[in-house]
Amino acid sequence: MYATRPSDSSATMPTIQVQCKGHNGSGPEWVPLKQDWSERWCTLTDRFTNEFARRIRDFETRSSDVFLVTFMKSGTTWMQELAWLLLNQLDYEAAQSSYAMVRSPYLERSILYPDGPDSIARCDEMKDNPRFIKSHLPAQLLPEQLWKQGRKIIYVARNPKDVVVSSYHYATGLNYWHGSFDKYVDEFISDKIPYNPYWAHVIDFYRMRDEDNVFFVTYEEMSRNLQDVIKRLSRFLGCKELTESEMDKLLNHLSFKNMKESKYGDQTGLLKALHKSDDDFQFMRRGIVGSHKDELGAENKDKIDKLTCTFLKKYGLSEADIFGVI
Repeated sequence: MYATRPSDSSATMPTIQVQCKGHNGSGPEWVPLKQDWSERWCTLTDRFTNEFARRIRDFETRSSDVFLVTFMKSGTTWMQELAWLLLNQLDYEAAQSSYAMVRSPYLERSILYPDGPDSIARCDEMKDNPRFIKSHLPAQLLPEQLWKQGRKIIYVARNPKDVVVSSYHYATGLNYWHGSFDKYVDEFISDKIPYNPYWAHVIDFYRMRDEDNVFFVTYEEMSRNLQDVIKRLSRFLGCKELTESEMDKLLNHLSFKNMKESKYGDQTGLLKALHKSDDDFQFMRRGIVGSHKDELGAENKDKIDKLTCTFLKKYGLSEADIFGVI
């Protein structure tokens, strides 16, 4: 069902690469995208065992479930806050008294935090209706019923250069990864960082963006015109249309400044309490589209651009086709 191979990484936890072979050995036949799945491997910690993978594959979904799927550091928390509020009748009181990771739990969290509660059981036992569940797994490793039963999936993508910079600060700040920034870029490009390969993760959902159960959006779209994204997402989720005053309040709540200043919007304090982190670690750093321009450097930018061009050429696409001009 699943094949694994070793992965050499500077991550502080041992990593492996995982491939889903499906029920007949030719890939995940339940995913609507038809392609050669033998090219799709995903780097994860070695706690993603065959048994753990099987439990996720067999996770029982409910008709009202909504899943949020992203590559890491792509605007996950921002979308968690937005979608959770839409799904819960704009309950700001509840949103301002608990973290997004509590209201919208992380399906495979246990592969990163084995000493904590069983993350799959946590999601399975949720009393919420609808359940709103987060995952960073690629399409082929998500629960089979998501695809077979057409459960709603929100997918947020972010341009790779900003992802590299943001994920480096996150991974090193929480001591998940040790090394220089240049080495991190090289390992990102070589698919040695957990959840890589980046482009395979994004392009598979981009190519399924017209599926009825998939809402594909980019961090860049959210930054350019959040109001339009909210309107489209509300329709996708079957939520009521917001009044002008409700929209204004929601936009204000979701501003980077307000979320960063909120105890429960910015999860820095919680993560520092749970992990051995650097003193200057910040969960929410800048939130600016194109912020990589200040940190990436010309050589690393060229490396990522080369990766992007080579990969997307196979699909007749460019980075601008997906994210616009950055």
